[in-house]
Amino acid sequence: METSVRPPAWLWFNLLSLDAPVVALVWQDFLARCYPATLLLTGRAVLGLTVWAIYLADRLLDIRHPASAEESIRHEFYRRHRAFARTLFAAVAGIDVIVTGLWLRPAVFANGLALSAGVVVYLGAFPFTGWSATAWKKPIAALLFTAGVFLIAWTGSGSHSAELALPAVGFCALCLGNLLMTERWTLQAQSRIAVWLLLGLAFLCLFVPAIWFVAILCSALGLCALAQWGRGISRSTRCALADAMLLTPLLFYLR
Repeated sequence: METSVRPPAWLWFNLLSLDAPVVALVWQDFLARCYPATLLLTGRAVLGLTVWAIYLADRLLDIRHPASAEESIRHEFYRRHRAFARTLFAAVAGIDVIVTGLWLRPAVFANGLALSAGVVVYLGAFPFTGWSATAWKKPIAALLFTAGVFLIAWTGSGSHSAELALPAVGFCALCLGNLLMTERWTLQAQSRIAVWLLLGLAFLCLFVPAIWFVAILCSALGLCALAQWGRGISRSTRCALADAMLLTPLLFYLR
């Protein structure tokens, strides 16, 4: 387990699991710019709140068991502040349900029901069946995260939905590489498989002339560079930086 000294203020963003909803919102907005789709404030709010609630629930489920020797600072934080985390989850989930029920477009709501069922199965199956350490958890998490980011674009694309297939596959591979990498760091192990996956993804992105894939390329290479030259950094900091590497779409907003 990492040291229990008070974490630096800048790490609280990661400890509170706010990085995941921010990443989701950035890529959702970037997707609407690259592949034009109607993206309303309600759709943004529901995605951010839903992703945040899922990550909070996942952390709370993770700490049901006694702490392990390899426990991360983030899990230790949730263990020490369990009551606060439960209250925060209840508030975020409650607001999410209200916004979804009152203001989300019916078409998006209908398509989101299947995704919601997948999330419920994910949160129920892995923590309560002993599957947490299997090879399926991270790929399924990456698929669900991708589906959430693409939900509104898929809903409004109609006959052009096939155009989003390749961007979705590329983004899902990037998310999977990030998840595998941070998991290996949490276990204090090397992340060779994740690095090779990300290098292969970066290579393939060179052949797709679209700004979406340039952003994926930048994120993939940034994660590989972090894996190669960030070994002297604490694993909690590395994990936070790994999530920050997924914010490359912001670079293209400056153009």
